[in-house]
Amino acid sequence: MTFRALRSPFRSSVKASRSYRPAAELLEDRRLMASVLLVDDDHAQAPNAQYTTISAAVAAAHPGDTIRVYTGTYHESVTVDKTLNLVAVSKKGAVVVDPAALGSGFDVQANNVKITGFRIQDATSGPGINLGRAFSGSDIEKNVLADNSFGIYLSSSGAHRTVIRDNAFLHNNAGTAASGNGIYSDQGVSNARIENNYFTGQTNAAMIFVGNGSTAQAQTGLLIRGNVLSHDAPIILVNTSNSTIDHNVSVASSGTGIFFGGGVHDVVVSHNVLRNGAFTGINLRTDTVNYPVAAGAVDTHNVIRDNVITGFGDSGIRLRDGATANVVEGNRVSGNGTGNDPTTGDGISLEAATNNIVRDNTADHNRRDGIRADAASTGNKILNNHLKDNGEHDAHDDSTGTGTAGTANTWKGNTGSTENRPGLLTEHGHKQHAGDDDDHGHKQKDGDDDDHGHKQKDGDDDDHGHKQKGEGHDDD
Repeated sequence: MTFRALRSPFRSSVKASRSYRPAAELLEDRRLMASVLLVDDDHAQAPNAQYTTISAAVAAAHPGDTIRVYTGTYHESVTVDKTLNLVAVSKKGAVVVDPAALGSGFDVQANNVKITGFRIQDATSGPGINLGRAFSGSDIEKNVLADNSFGIYLSSSGAHRTVIRDNAFLHNNAGTAASGNGIYSDQGVSNARIENNYFTGQTNAAMIFVGNGSTAQAQTGLLIRGNVLSHDAPIILVNTSNSTIDHNVSVASSGTGIFFGGGVHDVVVSHNVLRNGAFTGINLRTDTVNYPVAAGAVDTHNVIRDNVITGFGDSGIRLRDGATANVVEGNRVSGNGTGNDPTTGDGISLEAATNNIVRDNTADHNRRDGIRADAASTGNKILNNHLKDNGEHDAHDDSTGTGTAGTANTWKGNTGSTENRPGLLTEHGHKQHAGDDDDHGHKQKDGDDDDHGHKQKDGDDDDHGHKQKGEGHDDD
């Protein structure tokens, strides 16, 4: 603090100082000024580096400091227990963190930690990076996570936004609990962005969110955007709400493209391109066998909009196991059914699905039917879809009731050539006004419903959960 010298009516023989700063205050200022600490394992790139291990630099650092780590291989598991900025300086080669069996490459137990530019590999007893449940605000960017048990163990309290951006997840299948996943979460996460990452070679899931649905393990406010999954595995959500999955590309998934395992609601899936996966493009079901989902936890009030889904082994989009009050609109589903399973091969299928709206989709060249409703699917509104050149029928409905053509569903304004009973198709394709029928409260116009960011209460600390089965590998 600064004191200005004042003239006093009582003259003093001592001249007043223009300013006065106690020694303790000066010391505090020095602590508040962020420092840059240097780490070089062999001092080849940074001869003046103070440390040869990252852990030693973290121990010496104060919150807010930056740690610059130079080219080398660091065989350590680094616990980050304060707010720090860790930056890899890789002009002379990769900065590798290789913990082997020591634990995670980085174990983050603080808020607002940034980790940039590292190659984190060969963590055989845990993830490449672990983000603790009681904390938030981590920024994980431009890292390579390769050959770990799994890439990132993602948890967050949601108090600050966590960002995972521009990373590469490569073959994280090292073989302990939760192995085979790029991003794994089962302790709860909210207010997180996962964007512009690249995934290849994971055997279970590119991303999997399998909290048990309790408040402590809530999963909400996720934005999954702009990621590329090439020859990888599904995006899996269970017990997840108020989130967005958009503008992602998945090519040659070993399973499904995007899978909801039950208890998923108010999630928007839009503008994704999904091609040539083994099973289903987008699959909504309640899977109580492989995931911690209650029997009645159906997928509901979700929007599946403006996606392109082609070349999947089973079907393009499936609403199953009581899925209800969802909207499927504006999608292109084409050429699905390449796996030749006689019970699948549809563009869009409703399987024990109720009160959903399926409208303004294009379904063509699918091996079996363009749109198919089974006998247990009732109360659905199938409106203004364009169906063409599908293998058995453009329109197929096995239900019985007081709806269109004696079915238990409403079919209006759909165009196509073939149907399993007269009346499902409109010959000239005159459109009805579907918007009047949307009583689920979903938006009618295009828009990205992202960045929900609802905060959740802090939950349990991380412990590595048991491996959840990737749906795409047993899609019955």
